[in-house]
Amino acid sequence: MFLSVTSFHYWVPAFLYAALIFLLSHQSDPPGAQVVPDYTAHFFEYALFGLTLTWGATSGFHRPLTSKSAVILGVIAALYAISDEFHQSFVPDRVASVGDLAVDMLGAAACVGMVWVIRRGEWR
Repeated sequence: MFLSVTSFHYWVPAFLYAALIFLLSHQSDPPGAQVVPDYTAHFFEYALFGLTLTWGATSGFHRPLTSKSAVILGVIAALYAISDEFHQSFVPDRVASVGDLAVDMLGAAACVGMVWVIRRGEWR
């Protein structure tokens, strides 16, 4: 089960990080935008989001990450990335970008996939 009363606290980092992504997306000139290339920032921003989602889904890496759960986490990250790009379309000096969306999804998938591969080896 993804979310239960006993595992809720493992999801707090994902909720807080999603809020941070929202706050950064709401700024016309987010901090670090001039220092880090856009696609690099998007990749690592969503890789970390994928990690926080995986932390929640595995109750702090105490439970296995099934392939089904990994796919669901990828879909959750992709839906959030879509909402993030939509949100940016309303912020002055920001635009929604399919390229950013693709890199967001790639970052989340890379991290969730890496954790799935590593954790898969532990549970054999």
